Amino acid sequence: MPAYEVDGYDKLIAGMIQPIVTQSVIINTGQTAVIERGMVLARTGFSADGTWLCTPVNSAAAGAPDKVPVAVLADAEVDARTAAQRATAYVQGEFNREALKFGGADTIVTHEAALNNAKLYTKRVVK
Repeated sequence: MPAYEVDGYDKLIAGMIQPIVTQSVIINTGQTAVIERGMVLARTGFSADGTWLCTPVNSAAAGAPDKVPVAVLADAEVDARTAAQRATAYVQGEFNREALKFGGADTIVTHEAALNNAKLYTKRVVK
């Protein structure tokens, strides 16, 4: 192993200055594909027990809540195509802006300011 190489480097996490905070969420049913780690999520409501209901953020979505990023999916993948699924999401931390994924045709440029306002700080990572 070469010097300074870290086995299993996670390209999503970009720093440890800000605490990483996670929360249980429910990914809404009806997703068009399996969503993967690093997907930026929008909160569309709350379940009866107060758990956040989430969907991938998408600025072209019809509903206003679908346009506001509040979390980043922590799980490797979640399949909510036919049924809602519980998942874990980061709700605070520092993230590699190039590793974040978005719904629709959105990019980091579309949501970077809103992510930072939500305590999801984006960083450029030098490889």
